[in-house]
Amino acid sequence: MELNKSELGSEYLKFCELRSDALHTNELDLSKMNWFYPTSLLPLGIFMKERPDISVIPPSNPNVSAYVDIITKSEMSPLSQKSYIPIVQVPLDKNQRDKMLEPLYCKHQQFGGINAFGYFVGELVDNIYQHSNFSTAYIMAQEYSQKRFIDVGIIDNGVSIPGAFEKAGFNVDDDAKALAEAVKGLSTKKDEGERGYGLRSNIKLLTEGLNGRCFNRVKKVVS
Repeated sequence: MELNKSELGSEYLKFCELRSDALHTNELDLSKMNWFYPTSLLPLGIFMKERPDISVIPPSNPNVSAYVDIITKSEMSPLSQKSYIPIVQVPLDKNQRDKMLEPLYCKHQQFGGINAFGYFVGELVDNIYQHSNFSTAYIMAQEYSQKRFIDVGIIDNGVSIPGAFEKAGFNVDDDAKALAEAVKGLSTKKDEGERGYGLRSNIKLLTEGLNGRCFNRVKKVVS
């Protein structure tokens, strides 16, 4: 499916367009934005953190402007009962993972129970620790209680799926094929006793067990 034909993909393209314009004009113009979902706001928030030299024109809608400020500048509170989890950094120490994810785990009753939703979120974050070799990673979430769904976004600066395959000795010649192989079940895990069952099982749990959708953006960084 083409990006612009997917709701999640369209949101990511929104970020790409805003970022491209900002890099050319040195001005991030959000004045016409009516709302943001994690697929656009998470990478946008990180871009704003990394490029403080670029001036930001806030959304004209005061509610949207306030929301952007909350998500990009707030800190996460333990056991938060709010409908959102702002953009927070994933700790480098894996032992601190569950403490960071606790506010998300608290939402398990609405979204499939702790054994499904909590497991899925934990697996996504575990994947970063196991394969990414990241130095920086972020997570955010937004719950839409009336529509009965939750958006979770995770982003990291690690080696990516194509990069992990290359390091493991797999010959996959482009990013799209690497992602397709990962979804089919190709894994770089060497220890069969490791927790988890790979991207394929996690996506199946999300789409079939939790009736959700997934958007993956992978790109190998060439040094």
